Amino acid sequence: MDNVRPMDNKIGIAGIEIPFPVFIILIACASMAVTGILFAGHALYIGHHHALGTSREVPWGILIAGYVFFATFSTGLCIIASLGQVFGIKAFKPIVGRTLFLAAITIAAGLMSISLELENPWRVQIWALLSPHPESNIWWKTSIYSMYLMLLIFNLILLNRGKVKAASRVGLVALLACLAAVLNMKEDMSILGARAFWPDQYMPIYFLTFATLLACFGIFFFNWAAARISGEEISSEVKSALSATSKLTIVLLLIYGLFTAAKIMAGYAGEGVNNPDAMSLLLTGRFAGNFWVGEVGMAFIIPLALLLIARRNVDINGLFTAALTGLAGLFISVYDLIMAGQLVPHFAQYNIVGLPKYYSYTPSLHEYMMLAGGFFLVFTLFILGELLLRPDRLSVDEQ
Repeated sequence: MDNVRPMDNKIGIAGIEIPFPVFIILIACASMAVTGILFAGHALYIGHHHALGTSREVPWGILIAGYVFFATFSTGLCIIASLGQVFGIKAFKPIVGRTLFLAAITIAAGLMSISLELENPWRVQIWALLSPHPESNIWWKTSIYSMYLMLLIFNLILLNRGKVKAASRVGLVALLACLAAVLNMKEDMSILGARAFWPDQYMPIYFLTFATLLACFGIFFFNWAAARISGEEISSEVKSALSATSKLTIVLLLIYGLFTAAKIMAGYAGEGVNNPDAMSLLLTGRFAGNFWVGEVGMAFIIPLALLLIARRNVDINGLFTAALTGLAGLFISVYDLIMAGQLVPHFAQYNIVGLPKYYSYTPSLHEYMMLAGGFFLVFTLFILGELLLRPDRLSVDEQ
């Protein structure tokens, strides 16, 4: 520890000065990420059938919701970054570097989340290469997202070396890869018995809107956090980018509101719904609190109101509050989407004796801790990136 020295409320580690509060937060986040991994190791040791709340009837749980959340989050971030890097929209250029870095760490957390959900995660890396199965939705999704992560890292390396044109080409390939994955997200869900709740033809557009909306909230949240870590004022260029992002967010929120309104009307009308029992569970049953408070209030009404107020002077604290509320609401939305359809027995329409109206699922402590490990991994990598890499300084303009 000779290379660690306190100075004026800062800690010097290997020549890097870290504000003491940031250092404490970094240690806390890293500890929680490691704790989540330790819980995953314990789940492997005792068996997932003992550690997780999933079952044969409800095979997907909150960890799958975490995977979908992080994967769509990363996709949206790549889309926003591409507006500045690939399509050359000037307003978004100042936030490209940090946004690409966030895209890389969120997809890493997504891959971690789905890997920890598997009882034998090491088989994915081995047999995906040695015995590929091109007819498998999951094989394609795993392969595409793994390639996408490598492309993001390569893109950041090229930007760091000042090779802007080459980085732009790599960014385009990464964009196509993540779009191919997210636009077919519903195909993953179609392999379950609950598929009737999800195959609506609007789902690809819903996931695209959802991903970009998540990214906008993430940009507000992490740019606010970056300013707190560095102790510096947000530059006028970044404020301009945040202003443009806030306008895009309002449009996306209105589109998301239309999807939510369509869901409400379909649920109460009972028409055009392939799984009315699941929709009833979502709107008036066990998940009603999640839907009305989380999906409608936190994900739509509150962020929209805050953004309409904050966008006038680019109030960063207002944007942060809208982002925090919106991110929480959108995670609830993902959880409802994953779970509601699964809780309706596949053969419920046949009135089988002894078959419950709804299955039950409650996340276990192991699942909560593994999910928390994914979130704290993102926070840990973000803080380290801000301290060591300063991705905000990566330029997409040719020198």
